Amino acid sequence: MRGFVLNTVRVRDEDLIVRILGEKEVYTLYRFYGARHSYINVGNLIDFVIEESPKTTIKRLRNVVQLPFKFMFDLDKMLHYKIFVSLLNKHLQDVSKIDPFYFNWLKDITDVLHERDPKRLFIESYVKMIEKEGRLHDDFVCFLCESKVNEKVALARAFLPAHEKCIMSEGFEKEKISLLFKEKKSLLLDDNEIERLWRILNLGF
Repeated sequence: MRGFVLNTVRVRDEDLIVRILGEKEVYTLYRFYGARHSYINVGNLIDFVIEESPKTTIKRLRNVVQLPFKFMFDLDKMLHYKIFVSLLNKHLQDVSKIDPFYFNWLKDITDVLHERDPKRLFIESYVKMIEKEGRLHDDFVCFLCESKVNEKVALARAFLPAHEKCIMSEGFEKEKISLLFKEKKSLLLDDNEIERLWRILNLGF
């Protein structure tokens, strides 16, 4: 089976506890003797086998093969990708069974990242995710005062819309955010605005 490595935690010697996003489940598996095998890094797409163990309640991760990305030698893209996957891991920290959307969504991201600006791609993809989860507030009602935002829209964590004065933060032109929310396109946003949205995204999913 295939899955994306969400997190690794080193235990005794070089053994690892590995969280993996599969198509329908988030697995927590034990990998023995990490030093004797290929490295497992956050964000890797791997092919693997799960082995039952009568001695422990945690299943074992075996026969790991890393599936390469086209962007894997682009250090800037890899760095931003690992940050994005770490944010996703925190978002899914209490999840075991999962909708196939998340695996397919991350697979779509990795398929095109080699030809896209990473921050723009991750911002657009994040909007798709919160829409899927029913958390995209494209009605532009301020989450604090609950009145309509008619001019510049400020965004809080999880891209919650607000008035600039309500959260004391510089806003974005409503037309630009409307296109982002409705069409999942960032083309109206300049690089400085993308950087601001990336910082908001890093506050957490």
